[in-house]
Amino acid sequence: MELMSTSLIDCFGSTTHTLTLLVDGRVRIRFASGAEADVDPNTGTVLTPGRTVPDHVVAAARSMRLG
Repeated sequence: MELMSTSLIDCFGSTTHTLTLLVDGRVRIRFASGAEADVDPNTGTVLTPGRTVPDHVVAAARSMRLG
């Protein structure tokens, strides 16, 4: 279940990442490639082992935290 979603777009108008705030407070990031990573928006920690998330995407995820 999700609470809200937002998309990040590049200068050409293409979606690069879709961020979804989940009911448990995590933010799920879907890359344009289809890969996914979960981030703790309170700390900015990437919770998916082996996945690297660009700093600007983590910052967007952190802005979605609950409370």
